[in-house]
Amino acid sequence: MALSVFLSVGRMATLEQRAFVAALESFLVAQYLRPRTVGRTDFADQKPLQRIADVLRECSGTIILATERLYIAAGAELRGGSDATALADVKLPTVWNQIEAAIAYTLGHPLLAIVEAGMRDEGILEGGYDWYVRWTDLSPQSLAAPEFGASFAAWKRNVERYADAQRSSAQ
Repeated sequence: MALSVFLSVGRMATLEQRAFVAALESFLVAQYLRPRTVGRTDFADQKPLQRIADVLRECSGTIILATERLYIAAGAELRGGSDATALADVKLPTVWNQIEAAIAYTLGHPLLAIVEAGMRDEGILEGGYDWYVRWTDLSPQSLAAPEFGASFAAWKRNVERYADAQRSSAQ
C-alpha cells in the first residue's frame, strides 16, 4: 500500500515546470508513495490552512517543490535601513512552500526540499538544517541523478519510519 506524502507545489507557469511536476508525481507513485496537494488532489471548501493541516496529518512526509513564482529584476532588501542591500535577478517560490513546510516541520515530518536552481536560498530552501535540500534544474532526467537518488532514498527511509511510528501509536 502506498504511503501518503504531502507535495507542496505552487501553480505552474511554464511548460518546463509542468513537465517536472508530472515527472515528480510519476516518480513518487513508482516509489509506492501517494503525493497529495491541496488544490490538486485534495480540496478546501473553506479555510485553506485548516485543510492543509488536516491533509498533512494524514501524510508521513513532505516534499517541498520550490519553483520560480516571483522574479525581481531589481529591488532592495531592508530598503531605507543601514543594512540595505541591492537585489538583482532574484527568483522566489510561492510563499505557500514556507507555510506548508513550517506546518509539516511542527508535525515532525521528514522534509525534502527540491529547489529549482537559481532560487534565493532562505527559510526551507536553506541547507544545513534537519531536512534535505536538493538543488536541481527542472529536467525530469534530474530525478534519475545519483545525487537526487541518495537524498531521496534517505528521506524515504525516514518517511517509512514515521509511518511505522504513526501505526504503532494508533494501536
